[in-house]
Amino acid sequence: MRNTFWSAAILLMLVFNASPGGSAQATLPTGIWGGQGIQLTVTDDGARVDYGCDSGTIDARVQLDSSGKFTARGTHTFGQGGPRRRDDPAVKVHKASFGGIHEGKTLRLTVLLPDLERKLGDFALELGRRAVLDRCG
Repeated sequence: MRNTFWSAAILLMLVFNASPGGSAQATLPTGIWGGQGIQLTVTDDGARVDYGCDSGTIDARVQLDSSGKFTARGTHTFGQGGPRRRDDPAVKVHKASFGGIHEGKTLRLTVLLPDLERKLGDFALELGRRAVLDRCG
């Protein structure tokens, strides 16, 4: 599992470093992207991620390279079930790394948690699709 994490982390770094410099880059289209176990709400300022029980953020507008690849930084918070306050000191926010490729109305996304050396998963999303989420309780 550790090798899988580091392989994915290296791949994300290679994708990021392969971005062309000096030219205006395209951005991931705003809107709701849905898939199995995930909903990504992209805004002009970044994105919110809903996994059903867990949640996350992407902290800046997602920039695409000329082939549609991207990497982005953000956060991930594991769910605990039931309502909770955002300022609850028991809530641990982890750094997250998001990478993938955008092709038309589809998006392939990989989510990594570097501080835990953990890959959350690979997701297939579609713009305008309703997410299939399992809510914790």
